[in-house]
Amino acid sequence: MTPIRCILFALVALALGAPVLAAEDEGHARELINALGCKGCHSLGENGGNLGPSLTGVGSRLVREAIHLQIVNPKRNNPASMMPSYDYLPEADIEALTDYLNSLR
Repeated sequence: MTPIRCILFALVALALGAPVLAAEDEGHARELINALGCKGCHSLGENGGNLGPSLTGVGSRLVREAIHLQIVNPKRNNPASMMPSYDYLPEADIEALTDYLNSLR
C-alpha cells in the first residue's frame, strides 16, 4: 500500500470513528490471545469457548478503559470472575491486547 493510500485509509477510519491498528500490532495481539489461551474461554469469530463472554465485537460493547481494566484486574467489576489477571505482562503487550480488542467492532 502506498503512503498516500495509508494516510487516506487512516483519515477515513478516524472520520468514521474506527480505531486504526497497525497490522503488526494486530498480529502480535492475535499471537498473545493464542499463547495465553484466551480462546479456551472466549469465542472470537467462529472459534473458541463459551465459558466467558464473546470477544467478537467487544469494542462495540466496552470502552477502551474497560477492556484494559478487564485484562489487568478482571475481579474489579466482577469479584466472582474466573478470568485470571494478566497484569504481569509487559505494558506493551497489555496495550496491544487492549488496542486490538477495542478495534473489534
